[in-house]
Amino acid sequence: MKFTSLLAMILLAAGINSAVAQDLVLAVNEGVTYQDGGPASERYKPLLQLLSKELKQNVKLQTVDKYSVFEKGLAEGKFDLAFIHPAHVGLVAVKKNGYEGLVTAKGFTDYRARVLVANASPMKTMQDLRGKKIGVPSVESITTVMFTANLRELNFPQPEKSFTATRYQDAVPFMIDNGFVDAGVTGSAGVAKAWVAKGGRILAETKPVPIKQFLASKKLSESDREKLKSLLLNLSENEAGRNALSKISMTGFVPWNAQVMDEATTRLGL
Repeated sequence: MKFTSLLAMILLAAGINSAVAQDLVLAVNEGVTYQDGGPASERYKPLLQLLSKELKQNVKLQTVDKYSVFEKGLAEGKFDLAFIHPAHVGLVAVKKNGYEGLVTAKGFTDYRARVLVANASPMKTMQDLRGKKIGVPSVESITTVMFTANLRELNFPQPEKSFTATRYQDAVPFMIDNGFVDAGVTGSAGVAKAWVAKGGRILAETKPVPIKQFLASKKLSESDREKLKSLLLNLSENEAGRNALSKISMTGFVPWNAQVMDEATTRLGL
């Protein structure tokens, strides 16, 4: 009797462990944003439910704030799915780590770094930034990565040495106004618009790169990856999908453009 009970407990534990192991992981990084909708665990719940239903397998959320941790997790294949703000991290995962780019977020396919200067600044082109102090967001942010790549294309030697980094992009104008830097870089269209509205200038901007990418590990079957792609592209066409999108402040997704993404990967030197 004792042996039978013990065996039953072992089998039960094995079944529980097996069920846990079958959970799929959606890793999310939203960049430095200002979310008012509550914790990610609540905001992503409707999307997780739709993903789980489509794949017939439970999908759980893992938020990853640090880009370096996200990069490591993708390189080690720890995530089954990923929704990721910094494009360079996602592009490396697609190029080197066995992930497929499924879709990108609507409204974020034309993301570019803009160079701000005071209206009275004598600088006229990007070449005039040589030897100048430049305010940038976090050095690992996609905005700074895009800007750095542009300077390298212009043969700037070690461009990072001229950077002064700040965590928040809306702090960049303050740095220029107070003479801490000669120019500043932002990827925020809102920050750039406000800068021009108060009399500043946009010196130049980089070529665009789509950000906020949704990736799937190729460990998932091709059939499942196609199901996910179709689900994500059609979220805005039904009430449940629109609710899931609104919770994460998205309006929908567009297909992954391989040509555009490959060009971006090359341009960013990834």
